[in-house]
Amino acid sequence: MTKQSENLLFHTFDETLKPQIEDLLSLGKSAGADIVEIFLEKSDNISLLAEQDAISSVSPSFGIGAGIRVFLGKKDGFVSTNDLSKAGLLFALTQALGMLGLEIGSQNKNNFEGLKNLKDFGIDKNTWLNDSPDLNESTIKLLESTKLLASKNKNLQVRRASYSRNWQEVIVAATDGVFARDIRLHQTVGINVIAIKDKHRSTSARRYGSSGNPNDLRNWDIDKSSCDLNESAQKMLHAEYVEAGQMPVVLANKFGGVIFHEACGHLLETTQLERGTSPFHDKVNKQIAHKAVSAVDEGLSNYAFGSISMDDEGMEPQNTLLIENGILKKFLSDRAGSLRTGHPRTGSGRRQNFSFAAASRMRNTYIKKGNYSPEKLIESIENGLYCKSMGGGSVGPTGQFNFSVEEGYLIKKGKLDKPVKGATLIGEAKEILPRISMCANDLDLAAGFCGSVSGSVNVTVGQPHIKVDSITVGGR
Repeated sequence: MTKQSENLLFHTFDETLKPQIEDLLSLGKSAGADIVEIFLEKSDNISLLAEQDAISSVSPSFGIGAGIRVFLGKKDGFVSTNDLSKAGLLFALTQALGMLGLEIGSQNKNNFEGLKNLKDFGIDKNTWLNDSPDLNESTIKLLESTKLLASKNKNLQVRRASYSRNWQEVIVAATDGVFARDIRLHQTVGINVIAIKDKHRSTSARRYGSSGNPNDLRNWDIDKSSCDLNESAQKMLHAEYVEAGQMPVVLANKFGGVIFHEACGHLLETTQLERGTSPFHDKVNKQIAHKAVSAVDEGLSNYAFGSISMDDEGMEPQNTLLIENGILKKFLSDRAGSLRTGHPRTGSGRRQNFSFAAASRMRNTYIKKGNYSPEKLIESIENGLYCKSMGGGSVGPTGQFNFSVEEGYLIKKGKLDKPVKGATLIGEAKEILPRISMCANDLDLAAGFCGSVSGSVNVTVGQPHIKVDSITVGGR
């Protein structure tokens, strides 16, 4: 027998793997496991970094492997391997079973009825990798962007542009009959600059991304992005520092939604319920936010960075209504979360790659649009702060947060006033949600990455312009 014939993967992920996967799952089931799941993955990724007028980094990576997870009651064992021979997968299964005190051959019962027919979400996506920009085309595009940045602002001391393309082919199979395949393609571009003049300094950054669109980099409007970024950097270059205090704030749309994602969204994942760290664990069908707030998490929006055809447990995504008119309606749940908390699965089981077990994770998460224009929100404030662009921040386990404001403006008598820098928004989710009293009608989304127990996954954050009646603003 040749080495190739011993290998489970005969070059392709398709229906022909079914008998061999069923044999593996059957062994796990006969050992006494309640559920056995296998996640197979191939990946082809590349990332580039342009600094000033040169490419400073090119990082290709290729991967292939499997993650095997077994459940017994509410406990689970997980082992990953990049040895996809039959012997390698059997060893991984044996290790996962051993975590739960189970052993192959120790029991005779086996009620595994086999896998369903392959549900192929990737059938129309087989050309995506070849259709994506190659290294030469990607390089030209990035260098074009850093050159254009220089032409628009003589004060730029640092110009960076990055591009990454992540391609995955996966198969998920489990003893509950799940047998599904998908191909994923995610591309993202990030640009950032540092402007310096005399003793003044400002930093601005933007990120763009899509899923399922091989032409995304080709369609990137570099001129529009560079104008936006340079305008922000120039306005903030001579901005004065904001004075600290408690004040009303208007948060812009798109990436302004990162605060809701970080401070609230994570608290609505069953991962947090399992840890006992969510202050909303007993609040279903109760008021947790102002009646102006409705929020969803879904994986369905065309080309959005967090969209998926199926999650990493083989379930199709749903449009999950999290909050409706301020009332908590639902949590995000994966297989393990459902077993341990009782909340039904929502197609939210996600993982970075085969080396992680899936966990409940967000996809496209946003506050829904309201009935006001953005101008009405600003007009309603006598003295406050407008946060046009958000920077980085940190979040505690129960929703305490602080986020820097990259581009901000004072609001005076209902109008935008001078730019200010150094602002930090400080608060706690359960206190801030009831203070979001107005939502505008200009919902927009932004691409990002989210790290948690199952690694880093692509997500979308978003919201319309929102008004927070009162929040602590850190400054000088």
